[in-house]
Amino acid sequence: MHMNYRIKRFDAIRILLKHRRMAERRSLDFGKNKAAKVVVFISMALMAVYLMAASVIFALIANDSRTFTATEILCATLPFILTFDFFVRFLAQQTPSQIVKPYTLLPLPTAVGIDAFITSSLINWGNALWLALIIPYIIMSVVFSYGALVSINLILFSYILILANSQWYSIARTLINSNLLWWALPIGYYALAFSPLYIYGDAVIGFDKLVYFYANAGTAIDRHSLLPLLLAMAILAATIAVNRKIQITFVKDELFKTKTVKEIKTVRNYGFLEKYGKLGSFLQLEIKLTLRNKVPKKALLFDSVGVVFISAIIITSDIYDSQGMTNFWGLYNFILYGSTILVKVMGYEGNYIDGLMTRRENILNILKAKYYLMSALLIVPFLLMLPVVISGKWSLFMLVSYAIFTMGFQYFVLLQMAVYNKQTIPLNQKLTNNNGADNNYIQMILMGVIFIVPNVMCAVLQSVFSDNVSYSVMLTIGMVFIATHNLWLKNIYKRLMKRKYINMDGFRTSRQS
Repeated sequence: MHMNYRIKRFDAIRILLKHRRMAERRSLDFGKNKAAKVVVFISMALMAVYLMAASVIFALIANDSRTFTATEILCATLPFILTFDFFVRFLAQQTPSQIVKPYTLLPLPTAVGIDAFITSSLINWGNALWLALIIPYIIMSVVFSYGALVSINLILFSYILILANSQWYSIARTLINSNLLWWALPIGYYALAFSPLYIYGDAVIGFDKLVYFYANAGTAIDRHSLLPLLLAMAILAATIAVNRKIQITFVKDELFKTKTVKEIKTVRNYGFLEKYGKLGSFLQLEIKLTLRNKVPKKALLFDSVGVVFISAIIITSDIYDSQGMTNFWGLYNFILYGSTILVKVMGYEGNYIDGLMTRRENILNILKAKYYLMSALLIVPFLLMLPVVISGKWSLFMLVSYAIFTMGFQYFVLLQMAVYNKQTIPLNQKLTNNNGADNNYIQMILMGVIFIVPNVMCAVLQSVFSDNVSYSVMLTIGMVFIATHNLWLKNIYKRLMKRKYINMDGFRTSRQS
């Protein structure tokens, strides 16, 4: 009886996984998403090539090391890889509770749906991307020196920790979605994990202590000990169990818990905007939408916390003082709001899209209101990064040019999503909404453009010209797009209206699902 129950449970999980694969093929956007998915696949393939190239350089360094073995060096590097992997997952990986909503209507226990999507997150090919760095390194530096058993042990140890990292991300992301105060959990965890860097007072000594500590796992693997592998497996099992419990708890809480709605006692009308006519009315709508609804308000707070945290790290440490990291974090801080809010433009409006379509140019006024409001919001990262300028690390000209570039080119790119987004984003339901369950690969491509292209452009310009000339070019590009914003916003509006019935049908369908 018990064995039969397990078999049926396994079959249910297998069927749910198959349904998730088929759901994307049934999507009306399958052809478009398939083409975009090819681009994403090519990008991931290029990333794998870069990682393999990095592994060759890494292996050459390890082969020349007289202090640590190649196994110890890889184990000492894994904490940095896993930390980077954790934060990158915020760009793409969903938590199981975010895509489980449609399946809660089936005559299946909620736990079965959660188990299916946890399984999916474990067998996701994205987890294997880091093997493009790890395996070539092991072939070049470990196999011939320490043998096949040590090599297999090291690959399994690394990959199991990557799988555990996917579950750790899911735990942290779910808790943070419920309350921003949960950011204290990953911050505290990584502060503890990298504590040798600052507890010894001297960064060089602290780094040496950190490396020696994590290299102990490599020492044990070199001696054919299975203890590190068993410990990694225990960590994976623990994170899966905790993640499963958290996902089930939060899904049930959101689906079945009744919450009382508090009466709004104070209504702010932002009357000073009324003098701008229709545009002022839509600016008021945007402000009220953001400040009165759970999902957009949390997105705004989430980004604000990120900007404050990154700015604090930059000004209090010299880790990111290199030219490349200066460009990356300077641009990242400015685009952070847009990358989470503007990339889903029209998603919130999908809740009342039929009313918006009753008057001509309502959508154009909404696009203008969003553009002006998001442009004004750039003052927040600008002010937060001014201390970095005052400390002499960054130049004011750089800060101004990056802000203008974001306001112009970056927002131009992100607002293109108004034409293609057609999935309603619930205003107050977060954990179990299925927004994004059918991956919008156009969003993924645009996210790649806004994060990669500016940094590559800066690197190329600075390799040829001086910093000030490079900043001048970025400033000029931004100014051109700002000066012509009425033209390209009208172009977006016209293209959107040509496919308004397709988009409206998508908004209605996703509201009902």
